[in-house]
Amino acid sequence: MSTKVLDDPAVARYSSRPMIDVRNANFRFGDTAVLHDLSLHIHPGESVAIMGANGSGKTTLARCLNGLLVPQSGTVCVDGMCTNDPEHISSVRRAVAMVFQNPDDQLIATTVESELAFGLENLEVPPDEIRARIEQALDDFHLRTYRKNPPHRLSGGEKQRIAIAAATIMRPRYLVLDEPTALLDPQHRLQIIDALNVLRAHYDMATVLVTHMPDEALSADRILALQSGRILFDDAPDTVFSDPDRLQKAGLDSPFARRLSVQVGLSTAALTPDQFVAAWEQPVLPLQPAADVTSLNRVNHRPVIEARSIHHAYENGANQPLPSLSDVSAQFSAGTIHALLGTSGSGKSTLAQHLNGLLSPSTGQILLDGADINSRPLIETRRRVGLVFQFPELQLFAERVDEDVSFGPRNMGYAEKDISALVEQALALVALPVEEFGHRAPLSLSGGEKRRVALAGVLAMDPDVLVLDEPTAGLDAPSTSSLCALIRQLAQRDKAIVLITHDMDLTAQLADNTTILSAGKVVLQGTARSVLAREDFGEQTGLLPPTAVQIAVELRRRGARITQLPLTLEELVRILHNPSEPRV
Repeated sequence: MSTKVLDDPAVARYSSRPMIDVRNANFRFGDTAVLHDLSLHIHPGESVAIMGANGSGKTTLARCLNGLLVPQSGTVCVDGMCTNDPEHISSVRRAVAMVFQNPDDQLIATTVESELAFGLENLEVPPDEIRARIEQALDDFHLRTYRKNPPHRLSGGEKQRIAIAAATIMRPRYLVLDEPTALLDPQHRLQIIDALNVLRAHYDMATVLVTHMPDEALSADRILALQSGRILFDDAPDTVFSDPDRLQKAGLDSPFARRLSVQVGLSTAALTPDQFVAAWEQPVLPLQPAADVTSLNRVNHRPVIEARSIHHAYENGANQPLPSLSDVSAQFSAGTIHALLGTSGSGKSTLAQHLNGLLSPSTGQILLDGADINSRPLIETRRRVGLVFQFPELQLFAERVDEDVSFGPRNMGYAEKDISALVEQALALVALPVEEFGHRAPLSLSGGEKRRVALAGVLAMDPDVLVLDEPTAGLDAPSTSSLCALIRQLAQRDKAIVLITHDMDLTAQLADNTTILSAGKVVLQGTARSVLAREDFGEQTGLLPPTAVQIAVELRRRGARITQLPLTLEELVRILHNPSEPRV
C-alpha cells in the first residue's frame, strides 16, 4: 500500500478517551440466544481478530459494534456514544465502518469509481480530497483497471476488495471486517492484510477482523475467541496458539507451521513457515514416520461433463463486450475431484455457471455424457448438475430450513413420502440435524450454516455432478473437516466433484486433477501433484502454492535433499523423518 497519508481533519473530532466499550451485552434472535453477558474493549490503533465456530456469535457481535444490531440488554458504546441512543447512531456509524461477509450487501453504484466516491460525497468531503482518496484506493487495492466497470459484473473476490476499499476510504476510527478475505486468492489476501496494517499505522484506525483462518489471525494484536456467544479467551496470538486443547474446545485450528512443529518435535513452536524453516536447523525429537498418504492420483474415470473450447464475454457499463473466458476446455470425470483454481476474476465462477446452463457460451460447447446440454431439457441438466453458489443466500428463500432443502426434490417430481427422508439425510450429511435446524429460518443462520443448508438442498436431488464454489468460505475447522470427508465420500460414490477454491492446502488434500485459469484462459492443467508441486507454480499462476510446497522449496533452497515436493502436512512430516531425505 502507498505510504502517502492524506490529511483528514475528521480524525481529531472524537472524544478524549476513545474506545469501543461493550458491557454485559445480550442478544437473541427469537428463541435463540446468540450473545451472553459479553464485555470487551477495543481501542483505536488496535488490531483484534474475532474467531470461533460457526454460530458462535461472531457476525452478531460485529454488527453490534456499529449499531446495526442493538443488544436487548447491556450496552455498546463508541467513543462515549451508545448505540441504543437514536441521536448517536449516525455518529457511531461514521466512527465504525463495516465490511460484510457478502460484498453484494453493500455495493450500490454503477461503476467502481462511483462506488468509492459514494460514502465520501455523503460525508461532504471536498471534491479534490475525494479524487485524491479514490486514486490512492485504486492503487492500494489493485482496482485501477476496473475503475469504470460495474461492480456487479466482477468476481466475488474483486467485489470484496471494492467493499473494503469503500469502507477504508472514509477513514473511520474503527473498521469491522466480517470474513473479508474468504473469497480472495492467497496473494490478494496478503495484500489486504498488509493494507489494513498500513491504515492502522497511518490513521490510528482499529481493525476488528472476523476470520476462521489461523494464519490470518497471527497479524492481530490479540485474538478474541467466542464459544456459544461467550468470550472463551482473549489473548495474544502466540499465547492462543500455544494451547491446542483450548483451541479445539473453541472449534479452531492451529496455523500450519504450528501443527508441523508439533508433529516433527521442534523444541520451539513455529507459527509461520519462515519461523519453521529457521527453527528446523535445531535438534528434533525422533518420531515414527507418518502413515502413507492416500494417493491423490486416482484411476482416470469416464468424463461425465466437459467444457469444450468455451468463449464467453459479459457486457460492461459501456455495452462493450468484456471477455471472461477464452478457449477454455476441461473434462470432469465420475469418481474424481477436480479443482478449478485461479486468482480473483480469473473466470472460475463463470465457467462453473456454464456447467449447468446458468450461462451460455458465446462459442463452444458444454457436453453432458457426450451430448450438448442445449440438446436436452434444461431441467434434466440441472437435476444432474448441482451448483452451490459462492454466496449461499442466493439460493436460500424458504421460511424454514427443511422447506428449503425439500424444494429441489419436490420440483423434480419425487414422491412426497420420500421427500422427508431425503431432507433428513441431506441435512445429516452436512451436520445440521433436522430436529435441531429443520424449523429454523435459513436467513437467520450464520454464514457457515447457510452454506451447509445450500449444499444440503443440492445433495437432496442426488446430482451426478456437484459444483462447489468456495464451499469452505466461512466454515470453522470442524465443519471444513466434515465437508472434506463428505466430498471424498461423494467421489467414492462415483460423483464428479468440481471444486472451486482459493485454499491451496484444501486442494492439496482433496484434488485428483486441477485446472488453473488466469484472465479467462487455462494456464496449467493436469493431476494435482503434477501442477501443485511445480517450483514455478507461483510464476505460472500468480498463486501461492500449498504451504507444504512453500516450506519444502525453502528447505531445498537451503540445501535439504528433497527429491519430490510434498503437497500436504502429512507428506512433509514423512519427508522430514525419512533418513533418505535428511534435514539441513
